[in-house]
Order: sequence, then C-alpha cells, then structure tokens
Amino acid sequence: MPLTLQKCSVHADRKAVARCPGCANYFCGECVTEHAGKFLCSSCLQRQSAPVQTTPRATGWFTAVIGLSIGLSAAWLFFYLIGRLLILIPPNLHDISYLGSFR
Repeated sequence: MPLTLQKCSVHADRKAVARCPGCANYFCGECVTEHAGKFLCSSCLQRQSAPVQTTPRATGWFTAVIGLSIGLSAAWLFFYLIGRLLILIPPNLHDISYLGSFR
C-alpha cells in the first residue's frame, strides 16, 4: 500500500509521512526523528543510541605495561643514538677561535 494511504501507528487520525527502517512501522511527522540521514521512531532511536556494554579485558593492564615498556625503550634508544652521533663530531669543529674578541 502506498505511503499516502497509511496512518500513523501512534496517532490513528494522522497521515503517515515516513516509515521507520528499524521496525517498519508508519509514523506521522511528530513521531519520527531524522538521525544519520534516516527517519527513525523514538523506540528505534533509543535502541540505536543506547551505549554498548563492553566488559573490560583482563589483559588490559598487561598490554598497558608492555606498551609503556616499548615506548620507554624506543625513547631511550633514540636519545642513545643521538648521543652517539654527537660523540662522533670531531672536537675541532667546536673551535670558536675565529670569533676573536667575543670571549
């Protein structure tokens, strides 16, 4: 049956203007809300926007410790290699005798 002949599922005296894709019922303009490009009824909107219950993983602390260890090791290695590179610079490169009287 076409949408123009349908009635609202909540208000029987009103014409339907949209069909909820979640529950496939027809609703008037006051009963639907646009969300993410779709017209949803209030019950489907509540169901869709309800927070998903997640259980914390038992290994969460372990992965955090491993990640911290890897990060600190990478930072130490970076600064160690920079230090080794600075040691390789010849000492005469630091000679500032060309500045003369600025000392």
